[in-house]
This record gives sequence, C-alpha cells and structure tokens, in this order.
Amino acid sequence: MTILALSHHLSFHARGDAAFVWHGLTGDVAEMSRDVLALLLSFDPPREKEQDPPPGLSRDQAQEYTGILRARRFLVQTSGQQRPDEMSPLLAGFPRVPRGAVFERNGKGVIVYTRAGTALPLDEMTSRLFLRCDGERSLGQVLGDAGYAPLEALLRLARADVAALKVLAKPVSQGGVQLNAAAESTMPYPEIPDVRLYAVGGAPPQPKLEEEPTFASLFATPHPSLGGRTYAQAMAHELRRRGAFDGVPAPHQVLSLGLAMELPDARVETNIARVQQAESYRAAVVNEIGAQLGFSDGKNSGLLRLVADAAGALAPGGVLIVADYGDPKAEATPNSVSFKDLQAQAARSGLTGRIVPLSEALCLDVNSQALSTTRASLPALQALFASHGLALARRAWLRSEIEKLVEGKLDLASVHGLQWAPLSERALGLSPKQFWALVATKPERTLH
Repeated sequence: MTILALSHHLSFHARGDAAFVWHGLTGDVAEMSRDVLALLLSFDPPREKEQDPPPGLSRDQAQEYTGILRARRFLVQTSGQQRPDEMSPLLAGFPRVPRGAVFERNGKGVIVYTRAGTALPLDEMTSRLFLRCDGERSLGQVLGDAGYAPLEALLRLARADVAALKVLAKPVSQGGVQLNAAAESTMPYPEIPDVRLYAVGGAPPQPKLEEEPTFASLFATPHPSLGGRTYAQAMAHELRRRGAFDGVPAPHQVLSLGLAMELPDARVETNIARVQQAESYRAAVVNEIGAQLGFSDGKNSGLLRLVADAAGALAPGGVLIVADYGDPKAEATPNSVSFKDLQAQAARSGLTGRIVPLSEALCLDVNSQALSTTRASLPALQALFASHGLALARRAWLRSEIEKLVEGKLDLASVHGLQWAPLSERALGLSPKQFWALVATKPERTLH
C-alpha cells in the first residue's frame, strides 16, 4: 500500500485562475489549474493514491497527475507515522543558481539579495558551497567533506522568498535546464492566503500595484531611447505628427485615459464618464487600460465599446491611439488584446486606422542593450544598489546608464543577476515587441 503525503516545503501562489506551487527545497515551481491543485491538497492528511478524484478530473487524469506531482516531489511517500526525510533524496540532484538570482561576492563571502528586498549574508561555509552550485556537480559532490550539517542552510536558498537555488534532476550539460521549465524562474506570483478556499473557487490574491508596471511607467522620465522625451511626450509628438491639431486653434480638446498627457496647449479630459459633447475632441489616447475594461473576459468587450465611444467623441480629422499588450493578428485572451478586433471596431465606427508596433508609434529606439532582469528580481537589485548608496528606480534602464550610475561605487563584475538584452526584447520584465497600437483617424467631412 502506497501512502502519499503533501510535501512540507511547499508555498502556494496564484495569478487569476492559474495556481503556482513552489517547492522550497528544490526551487521547482509548477503551474496548475484549480482542480489539479485540489488533487494535490487532497493528500493532506496523507492517504492512498486510489480514491475518488476531485470534481473536474477523471480517475485516469487523477492518476496521471498524481504521478507527475510525485515525480516532482510535491507529493512524497510516507509511512503515515512520521514526517518523511525530504532532504537526503536530493543529494543525487544537481544544484544550480538561476540567472535571475541576485547576489554579490565580496571579501567575506556571498550576500544574497531576496525578492523581498532584504540582504541575506551567507556564512563562510554556505558561501563556499553556494558558489560550487554550477548545475554540473551533484548536491552530494557540492557538500563534499563538509558533511550533512550545512545542507539545510544551503537548501534554504531555494525557497520562494529567496529563489536563489534550483536542484535539477540532471546536469545542465545533459539537458537539466531544458527538462525543467522552472529552472530559471525567480518569480512566484502573490502568495495565496487560503489555498483550500482558492482551490474551490476563491478569489486570487491581488498583486501590489508596483508589481504590475505599465509600459508607460518604464519611460515616465526622459529617456535616451525616446530622444530625451518621456513616454507621454512621445505620445503627444505622435498625435501632432498624425495631424491631430493641424489647422485648429488652441486650446485643443484631448481625451486621455490611462496616461497623464503633457500638452500645454490643450484641455485634457481624463474621465470618459464626463465626456458630454460629441465630435469635440481632436485626439483620444487609450493607454494600457484593457485590464480595467473587459480585458479579463477574453473578448476585449470594454475596449471595443471604448473605441466606438471615442470615435463618436472625435472631431473630423481627430486621431485615436489605443496602446496595450497584445497581438496584431491573434484572438483575444484573458491576458492580451486582440488588435484586429479593435481595428475592425474602428472601421465600423467610421475611422480609418492601422495597427503598428508601439515602439514605432513612439519613435522608440529599441537597439540599445537594456536591463532585462525580471520584475520580481528588481527589489533584490534595488537592495543591492542601496547597499552601495545607489538608487535603482523602476524604469527601462539602458546598460550604458547602469554602468555610468555605478562608476566608482559598485563593481558589476562582482554581481550576479544583472541580465542584458536588446530593448526590443525586454525591458525590466516587459517585452516591447508585445505592445502594439491602433492608430486611427476620423475622416474630414466632405461637401456633396
């Protein structure tokens, strides 16, 4: 008889209807639906495998998922009388530091900076063992003659609140990273306060606002890649370039939702509920508010209504720009905009428009190397920089800017966790190439 139990080293996180279970000894993280999460939780208290599955799963599915959960150590075999030893079996695994983990080497050893923005100094022994975790040596080989005593302190670094270690099933050279999709993950979503309630339909935890930056917020201050402009200034420049204010005396009427526009020669309305007069606006900007307007229904319903309303509020010759995360061709999802639907709605509403990359609409130079570190790793980097008297604001940092910032204060060669990529690929956890804009114009009236 096989008795299985829930591991004692799990933490539970969620985003919407997707749950993420983090293993605090291996650093493994698995995404699962609520019914699979309910299956996992059904093994606490320990029980035999063969029982009725949770609603939504067939018996065959339950057996399949139970096998997977067991293979990934989320479920462990137990006698039912005492807590099983979950550490010793990991000695055959291959510990590795993920690229996004943030730590600094100094003369005293290693200081790990956590997702909570705290510093975690490692003692001399743990520092030495940690630096041996290259994904090629087994955990037993890493420990070597240090014995079993330092194991707990070392594996503490795999917890979700630290996320500085992963234990792979195979060496990196034999595909260990490819086999484990979570091998680079340092970003568990917000922790679920009542996981059993969530599993049966409870509301997901709400992320802190600062954990969900908008694309615009990364360029809120003047930026070299925008020619020294802010995002809002670049958007205003695009409106002018599109002729929104041509031949019309100031002050111009502008509707701006989701973005504080910088137009000194305009009256800017920021609440569509107060829009009274039709055909009075020279420009309308709808910036990254899809999540607030029906984004989550998977149909873009709120944005579609807003495009129609904005079309009615535009004066002839006026310009509408809708900027958001999405795809120019794909269908809408609970997490992204279908821009082809927005373009069709614009056409139905009498506008002439096309879909362009948001970087094109902003004249954003995307060729420079930029900080591509994940959003979850930013608090760790901020803590590191703060320890050297430096402030690392939440923005789209170019590599050249970081190097200038730290000059004479922080040796970047001693830092792990700084990742670079072209700005087109990634800017602090967001991918510019996944942001698009519908740019549409209301035709001028013609005389018949």
